[in-house]
Amino acid sequence: MEKIKGGVPMNAQVARQPAGSISVARLFLNAPEEPCQALMNTTPIIHLRKNQRLFERGDEGGSMYIVQVGRIEISVVTEVGRKISFNLIGPGQCFGEISMVDNLLRTASAIALEDTELRVISRTKFFDAAKTCPELVINLLEILCERVRWMSDSVEDYALLSLHQRLARRLLVLRDNFADHDGMIKIAQSDLADFAGATRESTNKILMQWKASGLITLGRRSIHVNEGEKLEKIAYGDDDL
Repeated sequence: MEKIKGGVPMNAQVARQPAGSISVARLFLNAPEEPCQALMNTTPIIHLRKNQRLFERGDEGGSMYIVQVGRIEISVVTEVGRKISFNLIGPGQCFGEISMVDNLLRTASAIALEDTELRVISRTKFFDAAKTCPELVINLLEILCERVRWMSDSVEDYALLSLHQRLARRLLVLRDNFADHDGMIKIAQSDLADFAGATRESTNKILMQWKASGLITLGRRSIHVNEGEKLEKIAYGDDDL
């Protein structure tokens, strides 16, 4: 498998990603190596400390980002001060492509959940590369369409699913993509509540029920899924435990 600078795979089979998260390999899928290599060679690297904001809702756009190390949370804060977490972006995933394309203001905020390293692809650099590599444009169009479908599904989830189902689905996404080698998900209950679109109190109530039944184990700012199959039944069936 060929690699471009920074360890991002080119022409690689795209692995299954969590809903709403786009692998940067998708952007370079079936694209010639030379223009992709040239693009990545010009991308600066930035570092964020834990809890440092990359941008705020309403900030200027014009660039997209690739996570090399760490995690980024995409969220908004409502007028009454409630935070809603839309997505978590991990290593090998990209975000910000919509504002890169239309060059309009950011529609959400991005904050580092841990020390994070990012590559920055500017609008100008991307479209310069796209002039000689139409595959980049095709891939980007597909990514944007996937974003729209994911946003539509997310609205449907919040409108139609119970909190048990939403919470179970979010835990499965976190387990499959962010758990450590021991299977532990490092996340505070308040952050999980934001990710599920719920209050901390209602989230804690359900987690305590699942803990009592042995479905999960709760630690200090961490969660371990013990019964994955049962959690999937809750997430995609009608079993609320």
